[in-house]
Amino acid sequence: MENALSYFVKDGERRVPVADRYLLPILSPSSPGTNYWDPPPPGPLNDRQRGRILLQVHQILDLFRQYGIDLKGKTLLDVGTGNGLVPRLLLELSDLEAAVGADPYHDGGHKTSWHPHDHDEALRDLRQFIGLHCPGALDLAAYDALLGYEPFAARPSLVRVETQPQKSYMFSPLGAHDLAKLGRTFDVCYCKAIEHIPDWDAVLNAMAEVTSASGVVYFKHRSFFSYLGPHRYATSNIPWGHVLLTDAEYRRFASEFHATRATAMTDFYFGGLAYPRTTVSDLLRSARAHGLVPFAILNESPKYIGVVTRFIDEVGGFWEIVNENYPGLSAEEMFSGIYHILLRRA
Repeated sequence: MENALSYFVKDGERRVPVADRYLLPILSPSSPGTNYWDPPPPGPLNDRQRGRILLQVHQILDLFRQYGIDLKGKTLLDVGTGNGLVPRLLLELSDLEAAVGADPYHDGGHKTSWHPHDHDEALRDLRQFIGLHCPGALDLAAYDALLGYEPFAARPSLVRVETQPQKSYMFSPLGAHDLAKLGRTFDVCYCKAIEHIPDWDAVLNAMAEVTSASGVVYFKHRSFFSYLGPHRYATSNIPWGHVLLTDAEYRRFASEFHATRATAMTDFYFGGLAYPRTTVSDLLRSARAHGLVPFAILNESPKYIGVVTRFIDEVGGFWEIVNENYPGLSAEEMFSGIYHILLRRA
């Protein structure tokens, strides 16, 4: 009974609303002929993908400039790099000396992976776009129209860039727990995929081991507990359903309301996202235990925060249910969009 306006009974006594109106207006639009839980179809870069990559690179360069992180002659490790476009573009647009992209999955190997495509062709596409629209400087105004559904609030300032090709880039098929196998350290470690990786304590330990004594670790993170935390592949039609439902209730909900894709939905919910669930506070405590201390934590509120907070009023006992399922979870993390967490070696 997908996409039905109905109610799901919690623990046989509490009722929470179920309806697509809680979800569809907020999700990025699907490609024509696909469902919201389908990955993008194969093909060349589309505008949304161009904008997402450009924003990521632009935010990194702007944030590093704000906090005085000089990239000249430095090395970068991108953990969960996917197609490697971010580190390769950073190499071309900054004074970085070399970069390594690590990821155990190749194209199409994970639900969130890009479809199989030509990485070099995609890089040329981005290079051409920058040459036409951002010559000499990354300017948000030049590509802002591509970001209609990106949940960002931190608008990067204009960043002067000079194309510097022919630098060293290497891809390594390693997961976040096995970074020591690289046999080297890096000045900057970047990770945008930790919400998909289990055992954060092991991840923090591995990243600390490969970060140089004066190095920086940067997590760009969308919390599981945020409104769209389960991503489109496992999100429910319940406002914050992933927080209001226990694991057993989520499985029952998926089988009842998403019967045609219940297996794929629950596989991603428990296997494609970090499990057990970990908060940002947990991440910071683990980082400190491994000799990494924060010097900047930015929380980008989502564009839709005013809408989703009104949903709470439709759920009887909302905060009581949240506190029962996840004691100590902060409202700030639930209302978060994207976190930018910068750490240094202690």
